[in-house]
Amino acid sequence: MAAYFFMFATIIAVLAIAFIFKIYADKIKANPEGISQYQTRFFIWVALSEAFPILLVVLGMMNQEKVGEAGELMIPALIIIIFMAFSLFFIFLQTMVDVNEDLKEKFRTFAMIGVSLSMSIPIISGVGLLLMLP
Repeated sequence: MAAYFFMFATIIAVLAIAFIFKIYADKIKANPEGISQYQTRFFIWVALSEAFPILLVVLGMMNQEKVGEAGELMIPALIIIIFMAFSLFFIFLQTMVDVNEDLKEKFRTFAMIGVSLSMSIPIISGVGLLLMLP
């Protein structure tokens, strides 16, 4: 059961951060002068959106127990990996669409921040799954 806490934490965190990233990426593309203001708001919204996934990770750690065989963790692990790949693909795709040449470097930095934030919960979830191996 704890494996599914980790899986749902990953799904919620990745989708929420991708949605928030898309909103602020569009705002930065429309108004590049306000990038620092948009980054600050991005961090605030990411912090708020990660509250529930962090709670799910804590519940997963509290209910953690060794599984009988590694195959029981295959589906949650596969879904976590799929959502990690989705996050990378989605965020880097945003850096290639409608970005001016003078804004590319700042936007790439913003994308790297988004990737690192979106990968935090999936990595923690993966470690939680590894701790459940027999």
